[in-house]
Amino acid sequence: MNSVNNMNNEQLTNCRFLREEHISNGDWLSLARITYLDQRAIPRIWEGETGLTRNADTKTDAVGVIAFYKRLLHYDCIVLVKQYRPALKAYTIEMPAGPVEENESPDVAAMRELNEATGFVGTIKKIGPVLAMDPGVSSCSMRLVTVEVNGDEPKNLHLKSSVNERFKEPLLIPVSELLEKLRGMYLSGILLIPQNLERSNSALDNIIL
Repeated sequence: MNSVNNMNNEQLTNCRFLREEHISNGDWLSLARITYLDQRAIPRIWEGETGLTRNADTKTDAVGVIAFYKRLLHYDCIVLVKQYRPALKAYTIEMPAGPVEENESPDVAAMRELNEATGFVGTIKKIGPVLAMDPGVSSCSMRLVTVEVNGDEPKNLHLKSSVNERFKEPLLIPVSELLEKLRGMYLSGILLIPQNLERSNSALDNIIL
């Protein structure tokens, strides 16, 4: 109890950034050494990365697309993407996502990423706030954009895979079967990317547990 009381009696303050020293640049990321003061005013060192493609106007590095595919007399589906992620050394199941390009707004970026991954076009329903992607190691941020795809339009009748150096396999999964399908994929060794699944974080916990 004494140690707890002593800790509570300490003069604590807000953490404060002091300086950032550049370490190295890649094609997309910059690595830096960050010095800051902790709550006891003790200097600390942290290493972090910054995206080199950040859109200066929107302060957003990337978008994630929550796309719902709807057809008359069919089950509503959610659009997902199976993709190999070299950093994880594994395939993942995630929402269509990608960087916001120069002079591009989040909604335009979302529609481009959806089209590149699936061939679909859709209607923007919601643009979420700026979110930290991985605050423990990165200053990169993203916004989640909800899109509705009209599956009865001729241009949206068929999925189109994007075959390039980052092969993406688009998937249409009925919303009613989402948890069952994701559970099966996870058990087969495919990683799930929950930060893109806006309404499924608690459900994903149940899948994994």
